This record gives sequence, C-alpha cells and structure tokens, in this order.
Amino acid sequence: MGGIDVKAFRVRISLVAVAGLLAFTAAVAGSGGSAGATARAQLPVAFTDTVVAAVPAPVALAETPDGRLLVADQTGKVRVIKNGTLLTRPALNISTKVCSNGERGLLGVAVDPNFAVNGFVYVYYTFEKFAGCNTFVDIPVNRVSRFRMVGDIMKKPTETILIDEIPNYAGNHNAGFVGFGHDGMLYISVGDGGCDYTGVTGCAADNGISRHDNTPLGKVLRITPSGGIPADNPFTGAGTARCNQGAIADGMKCQETYMHGFRNPFRLAFDPNSGPTRLFVNDVGQDRWEEIDEAVKGADYGWNVREGHCATGSTTNCGPPPAGMTNPIFDYLHANGCSAITGGAFVPDGVWTAKFHGGYFYSDYICHQIFLLRPDGVGGWTSSTFASGLAGGGPVALFFAPHGTKTSLYYTTYANGGEVHVIDRT
Repeated sequence: MGGIDVKAFRVRISLVAVAGLLAFTAAVAGSGGSAGATARAQLPVAFTDTVVAAVPAPVALAETPDGRLLVADQTGKVRVIKNGTLLTRPALNISTKVCSNGERGLLGVAVDPNFAVNGFVYVYYTFEKFAGCNTFVDIPVNRVSRFRMVGDIMKKPTETILIDEIPNYAGNHNAGFVGFGHDGMLYISVGDGGCDYTGVTGCAADNGISRHDNTPLGKVLRITPSGGIPADNPFTGAGTARCNQGAIADGMKCQETYMHGFRNPFRLAFDPNSGPTRLFVNDVGQDRWEEIDEAVKGADYGWNVREGHCATGSTTNCGPPPAGMTNPIFDYLHANGCSAITGGAFVPDGVWTAKFHGGYFYSDYICHQIFLLRPDGVGGWTSSTFASGLAGGGPVALFFAPHGTKTSLYYTTYANGGEVHVIDRT
C-alpha cells in the first residue's frame, strides 16, 4: 500500500476537524496564523462582514422555507438560527454515534423541497459502526439519513437510512455534501477515503478507488428523496446494482452514481438562476491543482489519473483529457498560500449589482479568501478576489440566504471556536 496522504493529514485534517483542533492550523505552512486569531476582513466598498452566531465546527448550511438557517456542526449536531438568533437546543444531536476525528463527522445537511408538508431533513455523517473511530483499524462508515423535523426539533426515532456502509479507511476525504437539485433529486458527494480500503492500490495519488465503478467512493451520487434510483440515472439495467449498502461485485456499476472520478468533492452548489439542474463541484486537489467541475451526467473527471486539467502531479502535462474523461471548467495552481478549495455558491440574479450577475463564489480554506468566478464572454472564466484577510479556519461553506430584508452571502469558519458570518451589501 502506498504512503499516507501527507497533505491530507498535515493540512486538511483541520478542514473539518473538531473545535479543539483549531489551533492546529497555526502550524500549517501558508495558513496565515492561528485559526482562532482575529482577522480584519478586506471586502469591496459597500460590503460588511458580521458574525451571526457562534457554532462549534460549522461545516454546512441549509435553509427551511420559513427562513430558518440550519447549521451542521461536525461533532454531530444540527443547530438552528431563527429570526437571527441561535437557538440553545440543537434540532438534532447524534454526537454519541458520530465519529468526528480527522475529517469525519456530521458533514452535510439538506432540506426536502416539500419540507413544508413532510418536515424532512437529510444529513450526511460518519457512523461509529464499531466501538471506536480508529483510522485503519475499526473502520467507521459514512451514511446519509433522513429525519423528520417538528417545530425546531428532529426526533431521532424518525431516522431513515438511505445510503450506508461507505467505508472511511484513512479518516479523510469523506466529502459529505447533500443537497437537492431543481429536478427534486438528492445529490450526495463522496470522497475517495484517502486510502484504498481494499488494499489494491494505495493512498494519496496512488489511491485508485475512484476509478472503481462498484463502489460509491470518489463519486457524486443521485437518489430520490426516499432513497430510490431515478429512472434517468446514467447507470441502470444490466451490469448494475444498488450500492446503498456499500460496494457490489467487481465489474458491476453502482446505480446511485451520477458522476465519478473525484478525489474529495467537499462542497457542491446548485445554480438558483437555472431552470434545469445546474451543479458545480469543488473538488479538493492533491499537490498541484484545485478544481471546479460542471456536472455532466455520467462524466468521469479523471482522478487519480488527472488533477485539474493536467496529469496528476504535473503542471506541464496538460491539455485535452484522455478519451472518456472531462476537464474542469476552472482550476487554479497551488500558489500564494491557496491550496484547498472549500465552499461554493452561485449569486442569485438581482441580489447584487450587475458586476455579480452570472457569478460563482468559491473559497479557499488555506489562504482564507473568497473569490468571484465570472464568465469571460468567450467560453472561459475569470477569477478575482472578493474577500481576503479572513480569519484562519475558513471559510468552509458558502450559502446565499435571507438576512433581514436582504439576501446575503453566509459563510462558516472554524475561527474563534466556530462562527457563522454574513456578508451584506449595504
């Protein structure tokens, strides 16, 4: 088996680590100092950055139709911000069954499109399957479950497990996004697990598990709200089977797979301005490139053969991808301290000025910046810095939602013990 993914264990362990590990980022090269340090955000004129709530390890956000903000706390809780105030009691607390060491934990939260009728909320978390959460020993599994929320509380007895038995051998590269497209289907991101749990390949760039069609690892999955297989998923019929209970026989393809060839597709974003489902995937890179992929049904984005638009580990062996693989729409080289792409959010039409129309925000956890990606008018994209000087420990997630009478950009950070911020245009 190949060597341990040094970058993942040295740098990305703090990406989704418990609040007690926040100081670890101070030792990370290029981190810009302690995650708990107070920073002076640099924003465009007429924008403000305000702390909304203190939440330990806030890794994902979702919104209910009545305007409540749900915050996923990596340690195993879902918190509620209601009318601008953080409620004392968690909506859900499953911390006793969650492994939150390393990059594990409760990593994603989503609200059902028919929430006003059914109250369904979906979470992605690392389940403590055995008595312990030891890396390479008692291997926990990632799962996606549905709960029913009544008022401000989710009842634990209402848990329905939709996807289960996704092994997390090395403790990292869990991904963990859950969210609904305009098609009403639930999309789920799964990382490659850091190391090949079968022992066939290895770790880091040697981990080839994403290339295996018979496992959910290294994939973006797509299921119905009840856990079924949509009729238009790319892999159905002969030679396929359900992978909702883990890997299937060699040579078979998972029916849940919508796209494959990912390393750690940590955060995804849906375009609210598009009629059909339009989805961007922020895939965390290895040693050279961070990338943004536009979702195409059945596409292979190349990991571990490709990293960004190049051969893995290269900055010169680039260009058209091998047959059957798809290049990212945008990538950036590790430079200026930026080397771990995290949150993503499309700018809703009409929210801000024309400058932001058609724009996509993405963040980098290591250089603590938010960038604006815009079409360049000739089929490509241009990137510019939107916010810099943010405190170490984030941004982790980006999300547009109401704030008072406005629609504003929220972001989460592990700085100062964990915070939810909002960026408003004054």
